[in-house]
Amino acid sequence: MLRSHYSTDVGEEEFGKKIAIAGWVEDIRNLGGIAFILLRDRKGKAQITCIKKEIPEIFEKITSLSRESVISAEGLCQKNEKVRNGWELLPEKMEILSQAETPLPMGIADKVNVDFDTRLDNRFIDLRREKVQAIFKIRHTFIEGASEFLSSNGFLQVHTPKITVSSPEGGTEVFKINYFGRDAYLVQSPQLYKQIMMATGMDRVYEIAWYFRAEEHDTSR
Repeated sequence: MLRSHYSTDVGEEEFGKKIAIAGWVEDIRNLGGIAFILLRDRKGKAQITCIKKEIPEIFEKITSLSRESVISAEGLCQKNEKVRNGWELLPEKMEILSQAETPLPMGIADKVNVDFDTRLDNRFIDLRREKVQAIFKIRHTFIEGASEFLSSNGFLQVHTPKITVSSPEGGTEVFKINYFGRDAYLVQSPQLYKQIMMATGMDRVYEIAWYFRAEEHDTSR
């Protein structure tokens, strides 16, 4: 039952059919005779609608849930133009995979500022927020676009070493590490390795990677 569709993968062809969705409970509304769950997965959000008199046992489960609990629900996919995605799920089965503790140290959907230390202490929760996830999605899109452009123009992607036995650039501060009992350094630049690649005849190479410079964080550079 875990999942047959992500929230944004459901279209008109699923209307009137049984599907299963799973994710985090972002919000719950209990109106007495009817309850709603706003379910969030990696692609978007979906609404689960449960009428108490039709399936009281699921209604009780829903009203006992806490925000950010993880659930899986299976039922009828019904068209509803008033809902954001244009459809809702009428559950016939529901499984609570993980019940979240309350209160949460920070909100996910609430428009309340959270101090930076709290965010870092609860990073796995902080990363569920749309604004934070957007950073990763934008970065992914940029890297994907850059890679496609370079590849289409004949460039070869390479991955160069990040640990070396000596600093490739003299006169600058380096990060020194203990590598199995030997002194080693985090690489500051791919320059040497790119020159080696040029000498092999592979003159169109690129790398998207991290490099390490032990410089003060507040310099003018």
